[in-house]
Amino acid sequence: MKFRAELEEVGLLNEGYHPQMHAIHEENAALLEDFLHHYGWPYPSKYGKEVHEAAWMIAIHAISKPALLRKVLQILEEALKSGEPVANEYTKFYDRIALYEGRQQVYGTQFAPSPTGWVAWDLYDPKHVDERRKAFGLSSFLENKQECGAGEGGFATEEELERYDTFWKAFLKEVGWR
Repeated sequence: MKFRAELEEVGLLNEGYHPQMHAIHEENAALLEDFLHHYGWPYPSKYGKEVHEAAWMIAIHAISKPALLRKVLQILEEALKSGEPVANEYTKFYDRIALYEGRQQVYGTQFAPSPTGWVAWDLYDPKHVDERRKAFGLSSFLENKQECGAGEGGFATEEELERYDTFWKAFLKEVGWR
């Protein structure tokens, strides 16, 4: 988180996938994979909310590890079905993976900059997003947008968006998402 904040401070956060950030995510992903192999997923009921959220944070940033992210999504889906309080994490994982695979997100959890500010990135059926969120006991789309800080800023020029889109499509293909 510290390095991410430093990149953001100097304006490099959205300039592609910084090599040091990539290395940090890879190292953390390896630690998580080892933990999963030995202990399984750190469910909130077994390890506590903080450990669960830390593992989730590592997993969702392991963007160059499609197999790991898909495995975690399946684990979270099973945990949700067994009554674990992981709806927030599950829906964010689901949406992020959908976007990486070139599909639309369904829960409105992923935002991207635009010329008019933060927008839900490729959202399926926006008119019914709150119904889908409510089914998981989540806050409304607008409340979620404000909670995650996508209510202010997020302005990007068309040129910046095109450069960002080109980079990420190539990256997602390179690591096996598409």
